[in-house]
Amino acid sequence: MATDRAVLENYMQAAGLKYTLRDDYIHTSFATDVYRNQDGGSALFMVVRLEEDGEYIKVLAPNLYNFPAAAPNAQTVFRVLLGICWRTKLIKFEYDEQDGEIRALVEFPLEDAALTQKQFLRCLNGLVQIVDEYHPAIQSAIEGGSGSLDEAEQFSDIMRRTERLYKAAGILRDHQAEVSSADLWLEE
Repeated sequence: MATDRAVLENYMQAAGLKYTLRDDYIHTSFATDVYRNQDGGSALFMVVRLEEDGEYIKVLAPNLYNFPAAAPNAQTVFRVLLGICWRTKLIKFEYDEQDGEIRALVEFPLEDAALTQKQFLRCLNGLVQIVDEYHPAIQSAIEGGSGSLDEAEQFSDIMRRTERLYKAAGILRDHQAEVSSADLWLEE
């Protein structure tokens, strides 16, 4: 039992996600906290594509970064990308040496199994969360820095704890900028 695009559309509609249908794929985007795309926007653009008559699924973030193959810090960039693959369970990175495109993706065979909504949403959310978490390390490596995965994870952990504190204090995320330091005392 393969999965078809109508099933994916139903899953996206049930989750309240916005999307656009293209010829052979679904296009969507998610807001990010840390990741900035090449235009400086805080959104991750994603493509969902079924292949092999619905027996194989790909969820990818194309044009995530652009990195020229001849750059002197290529070893650091690729070490960081492979390190992320090692530390996470879900995503992998692809690199096109022709144009320098780095993309992240989740892909796996469905064969005769139906894709569940829970699996589908985990792929979408996981891709966004992992890219968002490790963006500082990737961006640092691209810019010639160390690309520390540990520092990126620590920063992400601090962001999550801060989010939980704001939530516990009843402060809506969209209004955090309105809260002054005198209004809230954060301690470890």
